[in-house]
Formats: sequence, C-alpha cells, structure tokens
Amino acid sequence: MKRLYLDFVQGRPWRLPGAARERQLLFGVAALTVLGAATIAWQWLQIERQIDEAADAIAVLRRELLLRSPPRSAPLQLSAQQIAATNDIIAQWNTPWPALLDGFESVATTDIALLQIEPDHRRRVVRGLAEAKNHQRMLVYLARLGSVRPFTGALVNKQEINDRDANRPLRFLFEAQLVDRPDSPVSADGQGRGDE
Repeated sequence: MKRLYLDFVQGRPWRLPGAARERQLLFGVAALTVLGAATIAWQWLQIERQIDEAADAIAVLRRELLLRSPPRSAPLQLSAQQIAATNDIIAQWNTPWPALLDGFESVATTDIALLQIEPDHRRRVVRGLAEAKNHQRMLVYLARLGSVRPFTGALVNKQEINDRDANRPLRFLFEAQLVDRPDSPVSADGQGRGDE
C-alpha cells in the first residue's frame, strides 16, 4: 500500500490544482466587477444628486432675481394723435429759421413793418402780418419777398386799414410759399427749381 499524504493547510493559489485556481480567479474577477459597478453606481447617484441640487439652486436664484428686478414695462404705444403731434413738433424744429430770417432781412425796408411770422410746415408756407404805408408799397414788398430765397412767391390773404393809428397804415396778412426743398435753388423768376 501506498502512503497517502494529507495536508489540511490551504496551499498557495499557484500550488492548487488547475480547476480550483481558475475558480478562485473567476470569483476574484467577479468580486472586482461587482465592486467597480457599485462604485460607478454610487458615483452616478452622487452626480445626479449634485445636478438636482444645482437645478434647485438655479430655480431659487431665478425666483429671487425676478422678485428683485422691476417688472418689465409694456412697450410705449402712441396713438395716431400723439404721433401726429410729435411729427408736427419735429417739423417745426426742422424749420429753416436762418434762411427764413435772411430772406425777410434781405427785403426789409423802412416802408414796411413786419409784425409777425409763423411757418406752416404742412403747407410749406410762412404766414405773416405786416403794415405798409400804402397798397403800392405792400405789393412791391410782396413781389420782392417772393423772389428771394427761400421763397417762391408771396400773396395777400387779407388787408385792412388800421384806423387806430394816426398814420392809418395798411395792415395785411400774407403767405409766402417756401421752396419744396431747402437746398433747391430759386430761379430768377422766384420759382424753385427741383431736379426733374
């Protein structure tokens, strides 16, 4: 009979028979896989928790920002009347005052007293009130006024004799037509020449 040697102390893995060694290696790989999967799952949960916390913080900050910021005002809606009034004011600001005053100064005489001028930008005229010594001087003044820049003609609207004055001057309302464009030249006959 042969002698049987039994060793109850577990031997080193490299000394185990082949099948047992492979089994232990498989268990080790499985344990590492489970441990790695658990670590990844835990990390995933941590990241999701951080994302949720960040989203909640952003929502809180948005609410605070909305509470702190003033409400948006509605866009300004102008009525047609307000738009027309605004356009009238802008047109009055664009009245060529230096050219108008230069035109009136160039025809000023001691025979005519210019009392008032008022531009009407819609009709492109200047209404005026003046006094003359007689009808002839009034007509000469209006002819001269209509022939200088920036005017293209002038005519009388109303006339009356001022009886309250001892000299009895002729008071007349007139309109002087403006050139269509301030930069268009006036021809010798007083008419504005546009580029046609």
